[in-house]
Amino acid sequence: MMHTIMGTRHPNISFNILFYPQYQNDNGQVVCHPGSVFEGIVQVKVAVPMPVHHLKLVFKATERVNYDAMGWEKTKNSDDRLFAIRTILWGLPTAVDLPEEAWPILEAGEHNFPFVCQMPVINYPPSFQHHLIATTFHMIVSVTKAGETAPILSKPVLVCFQPIIETIPVKNLQAFTEETRLTNQVYSIVSVPRLAYSIYDRNQSIDITVQLNSENNNNQDNITLSQLRVYIKRYYSISYKTFSRTETTVIANLDQPKLSGTCPSTITMKLKLPEESEDLPATLNYSPHLTVQYKLVVSAKVRHGPIHVKKKLFDMPIIFGTLPAGTRAPRQLEPYSNLVDNRDVINSKPTFLRPEPKNNPNEDEFLPAYGGDRPPAYPHINASSSNNNSMRFVEITS
Repeated sequence: MMHTIMGTRHPNISFNILFYPQYQNDNGQVVCHPGSVFEGIVQVKVAVPMPVHHLKLVFKATERVNYDAMGWEKTKNSDDRLFAIRTILWGLPTAVDLPEEAWPILEAGEHNFPFVCQMPVINYPPSFQHHLIATTFHMIVSVTKAGETAPILSKPVLVCFQPIIETIPVKNLQAFTEETRLTNQVYSIVSVPRLAYSIYDRNQSIDITVQLNSENNNNQDNITLSQLRVYIKRYYSISYKTFSRTETTVIANLDQPKLSGTCPSTITMKLKLPEESEDLPATLNYSPHLTVQYKLVVSAKVRHGPIHVKKKLFDMPIIFGTLPAGTRAPRQLEPYSNLVDNRDVINSKPTFLRPEPKNNPNEDEFLPAYGGDRPPAYPHINASSSNNNSMRFVEITS
């Protein structure tokens, strides 16, 4: 399916940002990871020739807290940016100051400008949308045209960033267990084989075993359990300077109301995990403002005389990673929290690379190489020479 993102309304110029389909997931989102590369084309349609100082592509990422919704005061020097980079696709370097009549002419027609972007091996906070905080990665095209008081901007195109989070580096040799005293004679042992899962595995479930045991080995004891419940709690913790706020949500639960309280006995339960990615973001502990954590809890209602007392039988953190079980993260992977106070170090930001020809022996159909601030050296561009019919793209909308 083709999706289009059109630029800012302007009578004589419009934009598309196009990506190769291999950089998209099953939902059509452009996805990148630490160390990954993605590429595409900026398509510019011009109705009439126009003097243009330069045309650039900007890639930005921000983590923005909704200060108003939480009643927090934002300081003037607050910086929500994770990074911001740019590359000049066509025209003059940004530092060149010439009168408008000396600017190069962008001819009428359709112009295609290839781009390639490489992510550093850094775990930025993941793409995240919430009413209290949002982390976004997006690209914008900007054209500085003669006679305009401000640059002409395209709509932002969202890029989904997914960090590298280890799920479980080695196989569990033993199950996780927790013992709880229920009465003077009866105690429970809850056993869970693993407490780490990948968010990309579908149709997952957690096996929980509850054993009811008695210290009285000669006689059979009974205990009245009115409910046995297993659930997963998700914690969003948002912090900013001295402020903090936590939002807790139960994302999966299973109740077993009818129980045999005979001891000894064994109860098995299977808790199905959510399949929607929005309900199961990866565990996060390195973001400047956001922490995502999970807990697996098993509770029971135990009757003591005329009243029922709720007791926790199991309460342990559970990890949701992005790597398959048994796969380790790269050694050079660095969390963004290590760079917060020094974001100008080398390799702390993405990089625009030189585009390479794709499945086309005629390199003349491609634009010359360009750098971050210096575009190809030509006074104008011919629309017919910039088209490339052998390249297959999928257009993405924001």
